[in-house]
Amino acid sequence: MLLPLPIETASKMSLAIHIALAACRREGSGTAYQFNELLRVLYMTLFLQENGFGALPLELYARAEKNLNGCLSRGKQGDHWFIDAETAAVLEQVLRLHDEQLRRITNRDLTAARERLEGFIKSARVSPLPDEVRLAVLEVQANSRPS
Repeated sequence: MLLPLPIETASKMSLAIHIALAACRREGSGTAYQFNELLRVLYMTLFLQENGFGALPLELYARAEKNLNGCLSRGKQGDHWFIDAETAAVLEQVLRLHDEQLRRITNRDLTAARERLEGFIKSARVSPLPDEVRLAVLEVQANSRPS
């Protein structure tokens, strides 16, 4: 549990999520499962960051979450699982950090993050991000829309 993840394991995990993002960027190629995996990795990256692995602004996670949830809503309405360029750009930043994390974490770190994710999934919470961060992102976006 205290050893780093095997390179092969980290590479497979990284490749799987990058393939999911690539598929969801092509219209008609993404699936609900891949969207779910992207959300899971978003939260896993956040939890690993909170344990000392990396430092992205919480606002970036909130933007990624908001944009991905918007894409998810459109997908559920029309079975059209597609990630727009803006969402992909934000997710790519998160995935870069996640790749770095996979090269540095131990099995214990991965297990702890997975347990936190499972706890969040079972909870009634909408997001593991602080409400004030999520609301600030919504406000910035609302204020940046043309009148």
